[in-house]
Amino acid sequence: MGNCYFLATLSSLAEFPERVKQMFVTQEINAAGIYLMRFYVNGVETLVVVDDYLPVTEYGTPAFATCRDGELWVSLLEKAWAKLHGTYARTEGGLPSFAANHIMGVPSESYSHS
Repeated sequence: MGNCYFLATLSSLAEFPERVKQMFVTQEINAAGIYLMRFYVNGVETLVVVDDYLPVTEYGTPAFATCRDGELWVSLLEKAWAKLHGTYARTEGGLPSFAANHIMGVPSESYSHS
């Protein structure tokens, strides 16, 4: 897909479950399947609404990121990230620092180790 920078940032954040939980304004599974997520754009809290209808391949398997244990949080956050940027295609290519800034709402930097 090309959004590995975003998934890498989520993977790092997963070490702190409370931080992941803070991204979800909607804390409970609901019958409507509607979830409100929290991101930050230029340091300003920006709320994104998504539903739990996820894109699938022609074989019925998830088209994008999933959790091995069947949890939906990664898929929902990836969908919200795509919605924040207009489409999944617009999330291709980026740096973890860019995603971290939007997820945590604090300045971040990238360092080249070459």
